[in-house]
Amino acid sequence: MKIANIAIIILLLALSPNIANATIVYSKADSLTYESYIKQVSPYKNEPINELVIRTAKFFIGRPYVASTLEGNTKESLVINLHEFDCTTFVETCIALSKVIKSDDLSFSNYCQTLTSIRYRNGVIDDYSSRLHYSSDWIYENEQKKIFKDISIDLGGKISSKKINYMSTHPQLYSQLKNNNINIRELRGIENKINERNNYKIIPSDAISSADENILDGDIVLFGTNINGLDYSHMGIAYRSNNILRFIHASSRAKKIIIESKSLNEYCAESKTCNGITILRLN
Repeated sequence: MKIANIAIIILLLALSPNIANATIVYSKADSLTYESYIKQVSPYKNEPINELVIRTAKFFIGRPYVASTLEGNTKESLVINLHEFDCTTFVETCIALSKVIKSDDLSFSNYCQTLTSIRYRNGVIDDYSSRLHYSSDWIYENEQKKIFKDISIDLGGKISSKKINYMSTHPQLYSQLKNNNINIRELRGIENKINERNNYKIIPSDAISSADENILDGDIVLFGTNINGLDYSHMGIAYRSNNILRFIHASSRAKKIIIESKSLNEYCAESKTCNGITILRLN
């Protein structure tokens, strides 16, 4: 991908000091995709946010799944990638784009600011640890910003005590942690804060069918995992098709954005690691 042109960077400096020191990385194809998206979806601005998220998710169906799309930069950068996704960047992108449509500012710079607010702690790009790597941390931060609300308890979920430390105990799996004691130490501090919150809300696998009718199209679905030290393994966007609750996601199995053929309940039940789901409702 190419570095954003200087005109865009100057504009962002003027509008958002939180990303003033960050490099913005995107390609010409991404800017064209953004323009196409705005043209196609902006006429639906008055739709509820959850419906806009579904419309946005469908816009990207068929786009490739690619893991670790935010890595590869020596300095933490705002990566704008609208042509390939992993599960997290797909959901973040759909939320950010939908919020831009609902706003009065359809500019690319507004999209960059919105995505930064969702992806980074306090909406500030600093270093590797400023990115919200753990989904439970991502949930906490974005609830504070009132972007969505965790409604899992209302749907029959409960707080599950689990120690989160996967990244600091598996640094060899992360390019920015491997042989980097400073980043490992910072991540360990973040993990400690996550554990102090004790806010891991999970609807158990055997309770998903009971919660089904109260999950709406456009709700964000996160799949909890029984892997030691890890909070979630996947996420997507709830979508009811043929009266069956499914979800739209960046599928590592299908290698693209799809409407999942299995129901939400079946998907979790057939997974060897899924211990339940968390549901977030956009404000």
